[in-house]
Amino acid sequence: MKNRNFNNVGSVIVWVRFYKIIVFLVLFVCVISLFSCNQKSKKSVANSTYNLLKNGFEKPNDSARAKVYWWWLNGHVDTLRMYTELRAIKHAGLAGVDIFDIGVRPIGNPNNMVPAGPSFMGEESLKSLKFALNEAEKLNLEVGISLSSSWNAGGNWVNPKHAAKTIYYSMTEIRSDKSSKISLPFPVISPDKNGNPRIIEYARNGKPKYYNEISVIAVPSEARDIIDTTAILNLTKYFNPKNEILDWEPKDGDWDVYRFISSNSGEQLAVPSDNSKGPIIDHFDSVATQMHIQYFIDRLKPLVNDLSDSALKYLYLASYEAKEFAWTESFPQGFKHVNGYDVHKFLPSLFAPEIFDSILLKKFNHDYAETFSELMIKNHYGKAKEICNQYGIKLCSESGGPGHMHHIPVETLKALGALDVPRGEFWYERPYMNKDSVDMVWLVKEIAAASHIYKKGWVEEEAFTSYKDWQESPALMKPFADRAFAEGMNRLVIHGFTHNPSEYGFPGIAYLAGTHYNDKRVWWPKVKPFNDYLARVSSVLQHTDFVADVLYYYGEEIPNLVMPKNTPFSIGKGYDYEVINTEILLKELTVENGKLVLPGVGSYSLLYISDDKLSPPTLKKLEVLAKMGAVIVGEKPLDVIGLVNKNTLESLKAKVNSLWVNTVKNQEDSKGIIDAKSTPLQVLRSLGVIPDFDYLDNHVDQRKAPLDYIHYKKKDVDFYFVRNTTDQWVTRNCSFRQLGKVPEIWNPVSGDVNSISIYDQQKDRITLPITFAPHDSYFIVFKDGNVDAQYKRIFESENLPKIHYTEDGIVFLDKGNFALENSDNDLIEVENHPNITNLSGKWNVEFTENWGAPKTAVFPELISWTEAKNEGIKYFSGIAKYHNTFEFKKSKDKGRVYLDLGQLAEIGEVWLNDKSLGITWTQPHRFDITNTILEGDNKITIEVANTWSNRLTGDAVTGESFTQTNIVKANKNLIPWKDVPLKVSGLLGPVTIKRYRTHLH
Repeated sequence: MKNRNFNNVGSVIVWVRFYKIIVFLVLFVCVISLFSCNQKSKKSVANSTYNLLKNGFEKPNDSARAKVYWWWLNGHVDTLRMYTELRAIKHAGLAGVDIFDIGVRPIGNPNNMVPAGPSFMGEESLKSLKFALNEAEKLNLEVGISLSSSWNAGGNWVNPKHAAKTIYYSMTEIRSDKSSKISLPFPVISPDKNGNPRIIEYARNGKPKYYNEISVIAVPSEARDIIDTTAILNLTKYFNPKNEILDWEPKDGDWDVYRFISSNSGEQLAVPSDNSKGPIIDHFDSVATQMHIQYFIDRLKPLVNDLSDSALKYLYLASYEAKEFAWTESFPQGFKHVNGYDVHKFLPSLFAPEIFDSILLKKFNHDYAETFSELMIKNHYGKAKEICNQYGIKLCSESGGPGHMHHIPVETLKALGALDVPRGEFWYERPYMNKDSVDMVWLVKEIAAASHIYKKGWVEEEAFTSYKDWQESPALMKPFADRAFAEGMNRLVIHGFTHNPSEYGFPGIAYLAGTHYNDKRVWWPKVKPFNDYLARVSSVLQHTDFVADVLYYYGEEIPNLVMPKNTPFSIGKGYDYEVINTEILLKELTVENGKLVLPGVGSYSLLYISDDKLSPPTLKKLEVLAKMGAVIVGEKPLDVIGLVNKNTLESLKAKVNSLWVNTVKNQEDSKGIIDAKSTPLQVLRSLGVIPDFDYLDNHVDQRKAPLDYIHYKKKDVDFYFVRNTTDQWVTRNCSFRQLGKVPEIWNPVSGDVNSISIYDQQKDRITLPITFAPHDSYFIVFKDGNVDAQYKRIFESENLPKIHYTEDGIVFLDKGNFALENSDNDLIEVENHPNITNLSGKWNVEFTENWGAPKTAVFPELISWTEAKNEGIKYFSGIAKYHNTFEFKKSKDKGRVYLDLGQLAEIGEVWLNDKSLGITWTQPHRFDITNTILEGDNKITIEVANTWSNRLTGDAVTGESFTQTNIVKANKNLIPWKDVPLKVSGLLGPVTIKRYRTHLH
């Protein structure tokens, strides 16, 4: 029994052991399966993300496509042309319009060429708006409407209560022996900034119909450099505004008594259409904003069945460019709420700054500016957005500027963040440089930062604003668009498409400023590929997230302005940064695993503090972040911003002294402190953060670097938009901070997506060669994958040849002998001798009739039309068609055959053997004709479109009148057309057929 029992026990033990093994194997298989499923799931998600982005790139949807300002000059419109223009906009690959009623300055309206139309938002105007909205809806075009005729919100419906206000004063000298009943005169309404009488409604008693008493303040006579406001008295309670008597008996000394009132500033809309003149609103008053926005809503609602389901997608507040000194009735209460002390005793400083100590005054001025900022953001932008959203539409605005050119009293990032759609602007060939040669009207990085940190998605730009009147072309605009893309723009609103009623000829009427981008353009029939290009880049940037290494805190001065990328702040070549403001710093910024994190936005290696003055809340948050392990760099603040009491000031200075240190041994020991001496670049290097993008002759300033970049990411797919900043061919070995990924090259001009078969996965980066044509740009895309490069590098790559990645492999564009190094470090010799055939001989050219040129001409060689002896050709503007034939012998060697047009101006469309090759608008003007070219005879046709500039110059020189326009002089009405240099035009060549060997993947 014992043995039997013993045997049974042993069997049980064996069975238990066997059972454990089975369970373990099952669990192991499950874990492996789960791991495999998880990996497959991750791979599936990555593939899904990649495919969605690739599809959006290849076929951009309307949200990625550019829109246009649709200028209605002087309110003069024509529904027949509206119908035609909207279809031209749709056909050109654009997504919508911003309707912008605007006036015409006298110099731009010779002989009353553009008559006055109906009052904007009046009954006749509403009929036109209804027609436009209905037609846009049929075409699935988006519509925005500017909230005034001109800019600055306002109109003829604005009454004095809601109109813009300013502050006026009278000053009465009072001696100590003066009677207690003192008459204080009503302030004189001073002239405006130009010395002109203000446009204000007055009552019979001579006073403004609308005014409000602010306060009465007494300042000791001849007081200077006051540092303690207890010497200043607020006498408001002793003043009776009805009889204008101050019942106060001065006890000691002589006094200057100020009586402050607010009344209308009289500021009017800047350039309204003739029948739409009116005052601008009080932009700091929520009631005025409510009135103004609701007026538009109430007028627009009857035009459509449902605002939330109509073509009207948003209302647009253009940039605030008011010139007059502002005030609003709620300012004293707002000031107390924001700053915690009373404003009234400081009001004399607005007119007599010498009364106060300069340091005290500077601190007060900050608090004063911050109050206006908060009022405008809350009561104008925030309120307008609230009302728009109630009706299912969005609010768009240039709420951050253009602060570089015009006074704008806001903290710009916060103002832009208060919108649905933040918008900035950039100009075409009109730099507005400051003393440091920084372009002050390049407002892109600012808008991008606001959109990122406030999670808006859109980075819209008023694009290509210009004074170059019909001298631009898509190729000339491309570098400006690419620069804006490389700073974060992800949608364009092209400035602009001027509406041209039926009575006007060519090039037609145009608004004073802007690239004239409408269906009257010579090259308009061929513009869609350019719009497709803009949409492809926009699509990728709209659906990915910006990547940066550094958070740059831009401080608390008002207004805060974000300059163009890397000016004046920069980290070092190959690094980028995000800009953050106080609100997001205080509310959102945190630390996770030693990295600074903006939830839902991004993570960063360090925070850089640039300001020499910080507020108490900011200092407290920096202390918290430092204790959490954030890496923070920046010089020690010199002071606390704004007015604080003495005790608070001393405690804050002590906090600064404990936080900021001059010596940091290493970043592991930096917890709880701020590095006062190191630069962001030094700290990044100490953290082991290498440049995100680099090449041999890289430069931190994109104005000097041959290549510029921006990095975006979605899940595990990385996108680097890289642009050639020069007008030369550039080939470089480019390094990207990527590991274990497969690179591709996406061409936004053609829409082609090709593998990159030369790349070297190094320890901490991937390096690969790229060739850029003049002002060329690509997406270099990194995705998950296990495909090894066929080649690691081009051997002896200091003098890299020009290369081109194709679906079949690599094409070397230069003649010569090269060597490719493969993954086994073997050298593969390449003998590259492209076969080039020059299409010499005469070209038969057809010119569009009735524009001065002969119907046909023969060009023995390709020259610019401007070099022709025939004046009709010399001054020709239009589309000309070139014809030629040539013989071609095919080769048995595998490879690619290209048609290269050389140089042309400005856009070309090509047919080979009656088959369309497409449209070319930027270099290289090259077509792959491998499957189109024939053995033997071939026929080529090339249409070339130039600009209107030469014909306008020709008319001015010869006295002919082929053209009709209101722009009597070019370049901001400064240069007579006869003095505008002729622009190179036509097909310049050389036109060649180039046959290359392809080095297979």
